[in-house]
Amino acid sequence: MGTVKRGAVRAWGALLATAAVVGTGMAVQAPALADGREVGGSGSAYFLNDSWSSTANHDFNYGKTSDRVYSGDWNGDGKDSLAVRRGQTYYFSNSLGGSASTVVNYGKASDTVLVGDWNGDGKDTLAVRRGQTYYVTNSLSGGKASNVFNYGRAGDTVLVGDWNGDGKDTLAVRRGQTYYFSNSLTGGKASSVINYGKASDKVLVGDWNADAKDTLAVRRGNIYYISNRLSGGAAAIVQAYGRATDTTLAGDWNGDRKDTLGVRRVAEASGPTAAQRTAIAAARDYLADGYYSRSGLISELEYAGTKAADAEYAVDHLASKGEVDWDEQALETAYFYLEGMAFSRDMLRDFLRQDGFTVSQAESALTYLEDSGEIDWREEAVAAAHEYYDEDPSWTRDELVAQLVDEGFPVDDANYAADQLGL
Repeated sequence: MGTVKRGAVRAWGALLATAAVVGTGMAVQAPALADGREVGGSGSAYFLNDSWSSTANHDFNYGKTSDRVYSGDWNGDGKDSLAVRRGQTYYFSNSLGGSASTVVNYGKASDTVLVGDWNGDGKDTLAVRRGQTYYVTNSLSGGKASNVFNYGRAGDTVLVGDWNGDGKDTLAVRRGQTYYFSNSLTGGKASSVINYGKASDKVLVGDWNADAKDTLAVRRGNIYYISNRLSGGAAAIVQAYGRATDTTLAGDWNGDRKDTLGVRRVAEASGPTAAQRTAIAAARDYLADGYYSRSGLISELEYAGTKAADAEYAVDHLASKGEVDWDEQALETAYFYLEGMAFSRDMLRDFLRQDGFTVSQAESALTYLEDSGEIDWREEAVAAAHEYYDEDPSWTRDELVAQLVDEGFPVDDANYAADQLGL
């Protein structure tokens, strides 16, 4: 028996265990996102989050299903809230779900409107876009624009953000996967140009790490890839949030200087349907008997005959009510695997990812195991070596070290394990 086949035996044993506790699922693409523009979508139900987790901590109804909505800090208190637009009339609220504190008429009912802090006073105000001409105002009132300038092309997609940390929002033009950032409210050449993500990506803008600079986040389905730099490279945070059909907005909802996520969706007028209640009960039963990622639990429900929409509703309902914590599910799944066999860090992370857990959830589980002292990766290498050697003592040192390295153990740990076996 060769080393590749032996490695497959250990992996196959754990994959069999996977089937007992998890499943996988794929999400579909979603509608418009918030990025200084109108939020988009429809609905009066909002689920906003103050942290990078899958459960909203602000859950409220606001306005009408058909309202046009914006998010911003209207009074300079450091917290973002919502504004409703009906034609050319704007209703600004300074609390989440509260009544309007300011009502103004502005521009024309047909205008395209952007939100930003254009002068660095800590308060977001409006700007009208008409083609490639922008009319910026620095107060929540009617009257003449404070600044008028031309920028980009009439057909450009435009984003708003503070790209250089000077406290003032400016514009960026997006053309496919190329972004042209300007650090002033004037025409002329872009301050920086980057390629980012895919041309088909949905993009959010925010200050995700409180460094006073706005950067981009890519949304694919209900997974968000957060970057803290205006450049390519790996995402700093990967987070599943809400449903793939939600409209997403970003804001600093609690004043901690970090932008996080929120979703807008149509309110459920009369509670869950009979099918949804059945799906919720089934999801609870599955969670009582095993551990699942979000996509894994949805797939399990679908496999049992639940319609996809009802399965997704049930799983997200439990998460929104705090009945399931995906980080905790990832940790319990890791415990389950570790009871059956030894793992390298890379191999355990890969298994969790195959089960549908996000990078953030898998890393949360691994970090907890490390910080709590519940795992020693070098000792895992020794245990893995014993598993191989106890099954077949004909392993040579070189074969065993190569096999352990192939599973993700560092070379030093693989050699240490071989030493412990006396090879």
